[in-house]
Amino acid sequence: MIDRLVVVEDAPEIREMMVLYLQNAGFEVYSTDSGRQCLLMVERLKPALVLLDIGLPDLDGLTVTAQLRRNQPNLGVILVTVRDEDYDRVVGLEAGADCYLTKPLNLGILLAQVRSLLRRCGGGDRESDYSLSLGRFRIDLLRRHIVNQDGVDVSLTPGEFAVLIGLIERRGHAVNRHELLTFLRRGQEDAEDIDVRTVDALIVRLRRKLEVSPNRPQLIMTVYGKGYRLANEAEISQ
Repeated sequence: MIDRLVVVEDAPEIREMMVLYLQNAGFEVYSTDSGRQCLLMVERLKPALVLLDIGLPDLDGLTVTAQLRRNQPNLGVILVTVRDEDYDRVVGLEAGADCYLTKPLNLGILLAQVRSLLRRCGGGDRESDYSLSLGRFRIDLLRRHIVNQDGVDVSLTPGEFAVLIGLIERRGHAVNRHELLTFLRRGQEDAEDIDVRTVDALIVRLRRKLEVSPNRPQLIMTVYGKGYRLANEAEISQ
């Protein structure tokens, strides 16, 4: 089973570097720049481990760590920060972090810490936790597989699934086309030939496959001036 990680870092270049490195190491990786979004993602995605920057703009990493530890006592938490004072280390560990890494990051050490902590935590959560509901559909994120309420497979292309993953990661929030383009370009040899018009085309195709009425979407909604938003489960009419 592939272990699922969440990277929480407000510096885009550092976040992307960590995500790509950990993906190349064989992990399933989600990311955000928000402490509040991290709490929602952990609740929804049930990761095995969170790599968490302390200096987040909305909710500091120590507060997030304490709340994660209350809600998910078996979750692995690694704090990542520019701070390197003993006091900060003590406060971070007392808040519930398992270990503490400082920037600039040594990616080899980061990977070793991730693997070590996963061994101590017993690896990721149950395989059944790698799935989520989307209206009439059940999405298996591990196998990249979707079935409807009748058990019939829904076939998505790799590009369609990449855009869907981008929406799932920020479910309930608007995601602009350039953010979705980042998901779409990952692992693509001809990535520079893909632009935001491709994202729009893939959204149209996803709606045709997933919406009851593609012209009146309930799952993938347009947020004018901001991008697209995947509806929360409570919003969806069954």
